[in-house]
Order: sequence, then C-alpha cells, then structure tokens
Amino acid sequence: MGSTIRSVSVAALASIAGVAAGQPADGRPHIEVSADGHVHAFVRPSLTDDTGTRSDEVPYGLSADWQANLRRQVGGLKIADVNNDGRPDLIAGCYHSDSFPPYDDWHDMIFYNLGDHLEATPSWISSDQTHTGDVQIGDVNKDGYPDVFMVSGGSGYAKPRIYFGSASGPSTTAGWFANPPKSGWATSGLLVDIDKDGDLDVFTTNQALSPDPYRPMYMWRNDNGTLDSAIDWQSDEASIQNGLDSADYDGDGWPDLGVAKWVNFETGIYRNDGTGTLETVPAWTTGDDGTDKGVAFADVDGNGWPDFAIGHDEPSRLYGNDAGTLSLVWESNAPFYGQQDVAFADVDHDGDPDYCETNFSDGRTHIYLNRSGQLDVPPSWTFDASEVANCIAFGDINGDGWTDLAIGFSGDVCIRVFYAVPPACQADFNGDGAVNTLDVLAFLNAWVTGDSSADINGDGAVNTLDVLAFLNLWTAGC
Repeated sequence: MGSTIRSVSVAALASIAGVAAGQPADGRPHIEVSADGHVHAFVRPSLTDDTGTRSDEVPYGLSADWQANLRRQVGGLKIADVNNDGRPDLIAGCYHSDSFPPYDDWHDMIFYNLGDHLEATPSWISSDQTHTGDVQIGDVNKDGYPDVFMVSGGSGYAKPRIYFGSASGPSTTAGWFANPPKSGWATSGLLVDIDKDGDLDVFTTNQALSPDPYRPMYMWRNDNGTLDSAIDWQSDEASIQNGLDSADYDGDGWPDLGVAKWVNFETGIYRNDGTGTLETVPAWTTGDDGTDKGVAFADVDGNGWPDFAIGHDEPSRLYGNDAGTLSLVWESNAPFYGQQDVAFADVDHDGDPDYCETNFSDGRTHIYLNRSGQLDVPPSWTFDASEVANCIAFGDINGDGWTDLAIGFSGDVCIRVFYAVPPACQADFNGDGAVNTLDVLAFLNAWVTGDSSADINGDGAVNTLDVLAFLNLWTAGC
C-alpha cells in the first residue's frame, strides 16, 4: 500500500503525490485519516495489495472468506453474541474524518450471525451517526444481556455511549452517555470490574484538539448496574492516550490498567491500590516517549505472570513480566511500523497466546506465532490490504471451535473475515472423517510397506518410532 505521511495538510499531500494511479477522477489524491486524527495516508495501489505471506502453522488463508463491501471507516470491532442466539456476531463502530473522497455514512453496525456465516449487510444500524473509534462489549447494567459501549469522539467531541441489550439484541438508541468534566475526544475504552464488586466499570482514553489537545483518562464507577453520572477517577497526567487493557500485573489479586500514549508521553501501567481504586500516576512506564498505540496483556512465556505488549511505531514490543518486574524481551521485525490495534489470541490452538497487530498506512496485518514462550520475530502471517487498516477482533464466527480473525478498514471494503482452517487430523489416517480402528489398520499397512505417509514423526525414516507417534495421536483423537 501507499507510504505513510503524518500530520500533513491536504494541499501538501497533493503537492507530494502529484497525479498518480488510484487517485479520484478529478486528480486529487486519495487521503485517509485515522480514527484519532493523528495519522494521514496517501493511498495508491501496490503490487502486494490483497496478498500476503503465511507459515503452515497459521490457520488463515491469504484471501478473505467474508467481507463487507460497504464504504465505511471502521474504527472498532468486536466478535460477541449480542442477540442471545448462541452465535457470535460482528459489531463495528464507524468513524468520521476529513478523508478524501469523503465518507457519507458512519452509522455503527452489527452483522448478525446466520448460523455459520455473517449476514451480507447489517440488520442492526445505530439511530445516531457519531464518530466511533473503539467498541467494547459487556453486561453493564447487569440484566443478563450484553451491552455495546461505543467509544465516541471526533472533532465534534461526541460523548461515549452505551446501547443497552435485550432478549432480541441491543437497542439502536443509546441509553447512557458519558459526561466528562471537560469535553474531549475519547479514543479507546475498556469495561473492567476494577473494584471487584461484581459489575463493569467504564474507562476511556482521551485527547482533544489544539491549542488544548491534552486530557486525563477517566473512569465511571458502576454501582450494581448503574453507572455514576460523574467520573469517579481520573489520571493526574493530561496527555494523549489511545489503547487500554487490564490485568493483575503485580500479583496482588487486583486488576491494574495498561495504557498506550502518544508522542511526548510514556506508555505505562496504573496500579490498583488494593481497594478497587487506581493510583493516579503510573507505577511503571516504558521510559520512552515515542508514538505508541494499542496495548495488550497475556502470559506469553507461561510463567504465570501477564506480559505487556505495545504497538509502537518502531517495532512492536513485548515486556516480559517476572513476578511484577517488567523488562523488554522482544521486538518485531516487520517491513513497516504504524500500529493502530494489537491483540493476543491462540490462533494455532497450541495452548499459548499469539500476537497480532494491524497497521494503518500500509494496510498490513501481521500475526506472530508463539513458539514455546517466544514470539516469532518476522511475521508468521501477513495480509496486505488495498485499504488502510484500523482494528482487529478474534472469535469463533462459524462455530467450528477455531478462532477466526476480523479486520476493520477504511475504504470500499470496510471489514474482512478470515475463517480458521484447522490442520489435517493425522490420527484420521484413512481420511474418512472418523478416528477409529480402521485408521490403525490403514497406518499399519502403510508402515509395513514403508510408505512415506507412515513417517508420522517426520524424521525421514519409517520405523517403530512412527508406530509410537501414531498411537499417541490416535489415542488423543482430533
């Protein structure tokens, strides 16, 4: 995809780009703007558009299995069952910007799951049309139905809002609006029971426009399903933040808050004081005031402590956690850095979390497999979209027990879904879809004749070691 140009005027972009392939018919450059307004990209076709690379262990192909052919800017995605039919749906928050060509629709959308696939066009559309940069799902009002928290902002300083759920799905009209002490632009959100009282509290990261661009982070406390109208907590520091996640990083039994911060501020972790209240200054920071966006906790190395990943506009980083002490243990090696969203998911079903990042200006999404506690350094899987990329979500959409991947974009294709394709079952040796004694007979026939298909352990020889390997697989099944 096209190169990255940050915080540059449309006139300057036109001067840089000139008349190039992929521009609108009137000769003006095709410009996309990120959900927080900080990144601009001049988009032009590339030979690698809508292609990618993959290792055999990653279960996703290199072309989407489903896509939304709607011209939208999708700033947030979640996969969750929001209409209570037992099937996960796809929830998309859309944002508005000064991109060119302009976007004429930014209603939020839900694509309901029809059984093993998503509907082609959304049957749930929000009644209002408000800039949304992030989406969170949870039962905020404790009525047993999932609610949709749309994290709103934009230059109009729209208030974040919640669409409350019901037996048939969320209302299309928001039932709660955040009321921050100072108007601003919410960039990301999180629902987490920070005080462990059995309900979900609401957090937002924030920014504003020049000449007063900085805002604190805010929290609205939940009192048994009712959100306070006024904030209950805010950070001491006013800054620009854009990414949240929560985990008990110090092992005291209370959830702490990780946050990514923009230029001139240090990404860090706010510690829970053990009473359900966050400290107002970070207990730990990276010591680096670079351009970070997106954070995620996961126990990558399996030592029982959550590690901390950060989307960095230099390589993505992982800070390993050793009993509450964090240190840099990994950096990615990708062809471009401009992360918009990061997440962990066990995509290969080997029991450990793999890492995923998506980049705005070059449109690439990368997955880094976790191999015995170490993330791959070059990407294990890459999809290079012709559109700019904004967000990612994981969930089992088609109900096969494997984790699928959804990516949100800005452009004529606004969402792509990649269904996981499970690897072949080696225990089903005869390929009839069942693991039974017929497979044992088929394997033994191949083993007796020395057929290469009987080399189960892959050491290049057919011997008794393969019999043991096959019997272990057969006992475990698929």
